[in-house]
Amino acid sequence: MKFDFAYTRLYVNDYNTCLQFYRDILGLKATFVSQIDRYAELTSGKTKLTIMCRTILKEYFGNQTLVSFGTKDDAIAVSLGVKNIDEACKYLEGKEVEIVSQPWNFKNWGIKLALVRDPEGNLIELIQESQMVGAE
Repeated sequence: MKFDFAYTRLYVNDYNTCLQFYRDILGLKATFVSQIDRYAELTSGKTKLTIMCRTILKEYFGNQTLVSFGTKDDAIAVSLGVKNIDEACKYLEGKEVEIVSQPWNFKNWGIKLALVRDPEGNLIELIQESQMVGAE
């Protein structure tokens, strides 16, 4: 049995705000948008992120489907690569995006990370890859 990764989907309450955030603020390319289904597909290179309104899930699958949406527990993060993480954080701060963690060097891994949240509170990990990002 072989499983191929297809995409990551976020079920959101405020579809339009999240679509605007991922498309207009983060710059992901919207390849498919349906206001009727409140569903969108966004890409960055070969990676696909889809967003769908939570109420649509229940409409499509019914109340017998055991799906719950509790408070955020940060079990999953959407990871996005950036060329300059410090500039990315300053840009997002200017857009009033919640910065959870300022840039932090993981010198043994050769990366620099920062954590932010989307309008729904989902965790986003910003990653700057480099052989030498500095030692702190």
